[in-house]
Amino acid sequence: MSQLRWQRGPTLPSERIEACRRGDRAALDEVFRAHAEALERFVARLVGPKAELEDLLQETFVAAIRAFPSFRGEASVKTWLHSIAINVVRDHLRKPRRPTTSLDEQRHETPEPGPIEDEERRRIAARIYDHLDHVDPNKRLALVLYVVEDLSIAEIAALMNASVAATKSRLFWARRTLLKRMRRDPALARTGGPS
Repeated sequence: MSQLRWQRGPTLPSERIEACRRGDRAALDEVFRAHAEALERFVARLVGPKAELEDLLQETFVAAIRAFPSFRGEASVKTWLHSIAINVVRDHLRKPRRPTTSLDEQRHETPEPGPIEDEERRRIAARIYDHLDHVDPNKRLALVLYVVEDLSIAEIAALMNASVAATKSRLFWARRTLLKRMRRDPALARTGGPS
């Protein structure tokens, strides 16, 4: 995997990488503490406001511990962890899920104190993520990486281990599916959503 522009940063010293490969708990803790906050934000943007965020992070770190012996250092540790997170999220999105609280029920719950505009943005974001739940996982992830993370098509292809052509196709179909669903959503139409 090539180094991605958005993942460049301080590299882990080779002795720390070797310690992580050997399963050294202190070295692994150091790596995970250094990347936990950024990884949590990344996963939250991929799945939206979901209760299972903590479980997905835990699964990502467990998968990273198992995979660290094969880490070659061709990408930064951050890029590598994000790539593992993408695979964990993809697997999660492919699983059939139990229905959660409906959006109509969420709307009638007591909102947290705060400006009305923030509450409206959260409500719109929740509806958009609900529509994203109906988009194929690979297409959804490509779209979120493109729109939310602002990655190039080549970067998304590298992160998802896909060709540029496949990534372009995924983006096209994800946009089309999402816009079609959003256009039929009266709550989003009232907010001036896509026409």
